[in-house]
Amino acid sequence: MLWSQTTIPGKPRLLLVDGSRDAQGWEAEFCSRMFNVLGRKGIDLAGERPLKVDRPQDLSEALQDQGAFNCLFLVGHGAQVPEESKLSSFWNWLSNHDGLTPKLLAVCTFEDHDPVTSQAILSAEDSFAQFAVVPQSPLSPRGAGLYFMKFFTELELHSHDAITGRMVWFSRSKARELLRKRRLPGEIGMRC
Repeated sequence: MLWSQTTIPGKPRLLLVDGSRDAQGWEAEFCSRMFNVLGRKGIDLAGERPLKVDRPQDLSEALQDQGAFNCLFLVGHGAQVPEESKLSSFWNWLSNHDGLTPKLLAVCTFEDHDPVTSQAILSAEDSFAQFAVVPQSPLSPRGAGLYFMKFFTELELHSHDAITGRMVWFSRSKARELLRKRRLPGEIGMRC
């Protein structure tokens, strides 16, 4: 596996964005639990709780202080929410937002997988998302939670002063192995 020589400066600093609109009634709690667990594992988190947004434009204020995070973890849906709140809307808005510094973009859409947008993120060449980790198949909430907790924990453990493509690849491999050991289905693609 080859990875790019690109680096994102600093240890991982994570902005967890809840763009789910709590459509099924459990997603907000999922995001809160993820935020708390990641904090207990020593991951540097932006803010005191997940940032709840209904549409991409709601990210504008958070993007004014880009130094507060170098990883954007977007939890949302591909189809079960109004058009303005779908993963595709977030991706289109973020891709066209001027002045975004390089970030690692991680996306969680659970069973509501959006293959077209996932592929667009993975194939983007000149993007703020220098590294990307996105679902390529549906994921159960349990599988998604385990995967992303393992991914960010490994990334934090092994990225001392910068996030590299090699460490994104390694962290994804460790998280994928955890899903395999637990016999949880799901595939997460990456661009690193």
